[in-house]
Amino acid sequence: MNGRPIDDVLVVGGGIIGLAIAREAARAGMRVRLLEKGAIGREASSAAAGLLGPQLGTDRPDPLLPLCLASRDLYPVFAREVADESGIDPALLDPGTLVVAARAGEAEALDRQCAFQRSIGLPAERVRGGELRRLEPSLRADCVEGLYLPRDRSVDNVLLVQGLERAAERSGAHLERGARVDRLLVANGRVVGVQAGPERVGAGAVVIAAGAWSGEIAGDGLAPVPSVPVRGQIACLGPAAVPGRPLYSGDFYLVPRRDGRVLAGSTMERAGFDRRVTAPAIAALTAAAIALVPALRDAPFHSAWAGLRPATGDDLPAIGRGAAPGLLYACGHLRQGILLAPLTGLLILRLLRGADPGFDLTAFDPGRFQNRITGAGLSPAPSAGARARRENPS
Repeated sequence: MNGRPIDDVLVVGGGIIGLAIAREAARAGMRVRLLEKGAIGREASSAAAGLLGPQLGTDRPDPLLPLCLASRDLYPVFAREVADESGIDPALLDPGTLVVAARAGEAEALDRQCAFQRSIGLPAERVRGGELRRLEPSLRADCVEGLYLPRDRSVDNVLLVQGLERAAERSGAHLERGARVDRLLVANGRVVGVQAGPERVGAGAVVIAAGAWSGEIAGDGLAPVPSVPVRGQIACLGPAAVPGRPLYSGDFYLVPRRDGRVLAGSTMERAGFDRRVTAPAIAALTAAAIALVPALRDAPFHSAWAGLRPATGDDLPAIGRGAAPGLLYACGHLRQGILLAPLTGLLILRLLRGADPGFDLTAFDPGRFQNRITGAGLSPAPSAGARARRENPS
């Protein structure tokens, strides 16, 4: 990286992003050590719904869209490799996703989405009446218009995280649970490791992938990337026979699992680090599920949970090199963590190797938050020009 070969990497954070990076780096022959403050993959990565839907709601250019599309299209191979390496099938389901106009005015929004997506070469099909019913017979009677997205899919993110954990370790990565990182270690203007409790852990490169806790990690003269937790609550119903594919309506979704459970989500709440599940939120999600698919009225209530999604100051992820040599960031994915995991792992590996990442990462440059090392001769990087916000549900 920056002309210095890297053969040992320290990844901070054991969610899906950190695991994807650790697996890629270990498979590339690097020595990899991952430090996770708690249990592997137990935060936002296991609390998501697993929707892989970069086309959902997309009606205009977005700096994150090329990455989201590319990462979605990596999933068939990615899921198969994780299954082969770990023995855990992440249950990638590929029936396409159906966006439903369930309220007045939403049909026009579907027209705009369809027109834009087709203009950039994406498959999208407006469906009405009997054609909509054929795709999803369980919809309520007055839902008569939709947008079918054949490439959007879903994955069981809990199984995927379990598979990635095992695959990373079998590839040679050393994963440490209960290892909280206190600060970055800086020497001569370069990040050379971290302080983790009483232990000083050295590394040729440090990758911050600590989700909503990434903003707590800084070093001498090195400010953190801003990080804000965003609570998302999900209600789980079932087992139920319907719906047969992911459904998206307004800001609400239903995601069926292979085992018959149906996930209804989700909230977007700035509630700090409060993971509590609240009765009003779960009641509203359950009511929305029944309103969209009336047959779910007879489904048993299974469970409910909440996770803390990681947001940055502008709701775009931080992916790339930090202000000092030896430091990289892969955090702030908000609702796109599951979707972007395969590509983020590859992007960070390319940066570790000093290679071209293959994508324009300007909008995601961690330097846009004015990170700098004081007195090290490093000037603040310019702010990214794009401030678009994308909230693809995952």
